[in-house]
Amino acid sequence: MMSSNIETVRRMVDDARRARKLSFDDAVSDVRTLISSFKPEALPDLDAYVREHQDAAQKATKLSEKTTSHAGYEDARAIGWYVPHVHPGGVWDGLRGRMRSSGLSGAVDSIDEAADAVMSHLAQPMVKNDKRRGLVIGNVQSGKTANYAAVAAKALDEGYKFVIVMSGIHSNLRQQTQQRLERDLGTQIDKEDWHRLTSLDGDIGRADIKNASGIVSKSERILAVVKKNSRRLKNLVDFIQAVDSATLANTPILIIDDESDQATPDSSASKEAEPTAINQRMKEIWQLVGNGTYVGYTATPFANVFMDPNDDTDLYPADFVSVLPTPRAYFGAEKLFGLSQDSSARVSDLIRHIDDNEIEYLVPASGKNASPFEPRVTSSLEVAVKWFVVAAAVRRLRGQSAEHSTMLVHTTHRVDPHFAMRDEIQSFLQPLRKAALDGDVDSFYEVFHDEMNRAAELYTGNSPAPAWPEVSTEIRSVLRTLDVAVDNGSADDEDRLDYTGDKPKTVIVIGGGTLSRGLTLEGLFVSFFCRTSNAYDTLLQMGRWFGYRQGYEDLQRVWVSSRLDSDYRFLATIEADLRSEIDKMTAAHRTPRQIGLRIRQHPGRLEITSKNKMKHVVNVQVDFESFQLQTTRFNFRELEQSNEPVRDFLKSLSGHRFAGSTGNSVLYKDVSASRVTEFLRNFNVHQSYADLLRGAIDWSEHKLPDTAWNVVLSNGSGQEKFSVGDVTVNTVKRGPLRIGKSTRADAEIDIRALMSAGDLIADLNIEAVSFGAKPEKMKNDAQKDLRKSPEGASGRGLLVLYPISRSSTDSSETRQPMIDALSAINPELVSEEPLFGIGLVAPSDTMNILKDKGDYVAVQPNYTDDEEVLEEPPTDDEKDFGGDDVQ
Repeated sequence: MMSSNIETVRRMVDDARRARKLSFDDAVSDVRTLISSFKPEALPDLDAYVREHQDAAQKATKLSEKTTSHAGYEDARAIGWYVPHVHPGGVWDGLRGRMRSSGLSGAVDSIDEAADAVMSHLAQPMVKNDKRRGLVIGNVQSGKTANYAAVAAKALDEGYKFVIVMSGIHSNLRQQTQQRLERDLGTQIDKEDWHRLTSLDGDIGRADIKNASGIVSKSERILAVVKKNSRRLKNLVDFIQAVDSATLANTPILIIDDESDQATPDSSASKEAEPTAINQRMKEIWQLVGNGTYVGYTATPFANVFMDPNDDTDLYPADFVSVLPTPRAYFGAEKLFGLSQDSSARVSDLIRHIDDNEIEYLVPASGKNASPFEPRVTSSLEVAVKWFVVAAAVRRLRGQSAEHSTMLVHTTHRVDPHFAMRDEIQSFLQPLRKAALDGDVDSFYEVFHDEMNRAAELYTGNSPAPAWPEVSTEIRSVLRTLDVAVDNGSADDEDRLDYTGDKPKTVIVIGGGTLSRGLTLEGLFVSFFCRTSNAYDTLLQMGRWFGYRQGYEDLQRVWVSSRLDSDYRFLATIEADLRSEIDKMTAAHRTPRQIGLRIRQHPGRLEITSKNKMKHVVNVQVDFESFQLQTTRFNFRELEQSNEPVRDFLKSLSGHRFAGSTGNSVLYKDVSASRVTEFLRNFNVHQSYADLLRGAIDWSEHKLPDTAWNVVLSNGSGQEKFSVGDVTVNTVKRGPLRIGKSTRADAEIDIRALMSAGDLIADLNIEAVSFGAKPEKMKNDAQKDLRKSPEGASGRGLLVLYPISRSSTDSSETRQPMIDALSAINPELVSEEPLFGIGLVAPSDTMNILKDKGDYVAVQPNYTDDEEVLEEPPTDDEKDFGGDDVQ
């Protein structure tokens, strides 16, 4: 950590670089001249800061040298380059201030923390060939834009220069995102620091291409908000290609892909087919990046995690997956559909059902011989519209008259019926408006009484309970300003949803695909939804009713057709499962590059996503069969230091010891599952492994209780010995990652890797089983296959006990002597007694005796992909933006 004096001179250097656009060395020279004249005693602090800066730069440079080992590179990534820091006058400092004076004031700290979590995964700027691909999973309508705006701001402060935001496939969403980012990043406040390749009215054009090198070399920050349209992406490819190689090499690029599961994944018909145009363009852009990060943002990540993990040119999130926390105030499927883990929690009465008899008047029939669609305002739609008018009036009485109020009507993906439904709703409202002019709003009285208090417990405000006389008066004002809009790919500007202007809108919007992707419906609290869909991602994205309802939580209502409520309940469990899978992967220090994320399939009717996006998927059974775990983190406030339980366990196995293994790693064969799981249940591990280990134990006991285990006591090259009975082995050496001063209070060390190459078949190696290759040369999958085969371990589980030397050393710059790490925590931790870690591989069902191996079963539904014809591809109806000098 920097001292306060060094922090002061650092700030002076930063200010000089920013204000006068100086290099680091020139800025240091200017600051040295200044403090030599006015405060010469600060010169040693300046020198100390320069040394720290040079050390950091040297370490960063070493990462890019060809001599850097893969293990050293991975260690450096595990330690991380990013330290959360507010640069005074920086982009994040400005954004944070604007947030504090806006409606996000109460969420600034959580946005800050969540953005730091994403930042820790990004490639380090100015490190050659450091490129990373990742995914951030949020919730529908849950503030993903706020997160990636914060990430972009922090990245720019840390040295990223070029921010590219891929903003869906529709012009209105791109424009909304451009406007939001210009405001958040302050492009209009510090105009001289920014070059914009796009504007509110214009997507990326070709005017800047001829001067691309000059723009990139001379601009401090560059922003492009680009629609995922083949022509626009080609313009971006050509712009980046036009930058000279030397300039591009010194330009860290951050690509943020909003709604990354839409259009980005290849949806061609087969693995052999040509990739879809947008996927190909996106890959071309990524291949041009020399140093930087691609981060996809979505609430429905299924298509992203089903991309080809073996294609390094594609945008599979190989390096990280980050899950944004779900804020307490967020209303998602769990709250709306009553899926709380607390069985005693009250389920609020927010869901209404649309009668099946009404569907023919709401959803157009399909097929060539279908009759012309003539929509009607059915009885349930009438109630929904009237409740929206009543609830909008209540909001105004609560002091929210300056806020937008929106109702969503979504009954079909087809475009033309949206306009017919709009006209029908307008016709329904006309006599109500006319009666209201005479003071007659009695037709709303029944809805008011039926609905007003059905979810009263959700209200968090302090306004008095509304009474009919006040509400009836306000209803007349609502009807006077109520608008009905259509928002789809064919709507003209005058028909579309538009929240701009000085006055708040009260609007019923009938929508299509443009409403399912990112476009924010301001103040949405009534939804009428009877569209059918077979896909997880489509259903979730259409749930625009999810989000925040501060001060009008009790007014929310969702009308759905039959089966949709059960579908959403199922999807809530899918989301919970996915987060659990990610937690397991993270706890095991694995990345999507090493292990694919598994998604539970619906038992028959629903498909996860478009079948064309699932061509790389294989059916898997989600369970603990062959599950691998190694303990590499140790928290000394939690762990029992005595090794007597290990000794007692091994003594009890003396009758299982394999003959001839003394002097090397020791094998104990065919130990009962109950004896192994009893030991594991009592073995203390870091809290991050506790749930995983418990899951593996429970699965083994309940699923394969009669399958034996092999136990190995590992022998290493450490100086100390570990003895149990007449067995003695050398300790193994595992140097921990360097511990920064700021983290030593955590009382934790991390060795990152415990098991060595070939250890998954350590027992077979001791037995001298012939498997045609050296164990250390075999890939993990091949080793696990050998464990399952009759020629190998015949499905036995494996437990390896590692006596880790407390005097372990490692020559890597990313590591430190174990003694130093332990002494920094507590000098009493240094001893000759080893620290034990475990590695295990759960048993396998080689006899196929299990019909259900886990909580999840992969099935192959008979699925017809109706979602591929949502609408015609959106037209590119924006003008080219030729640069900041074009008006």
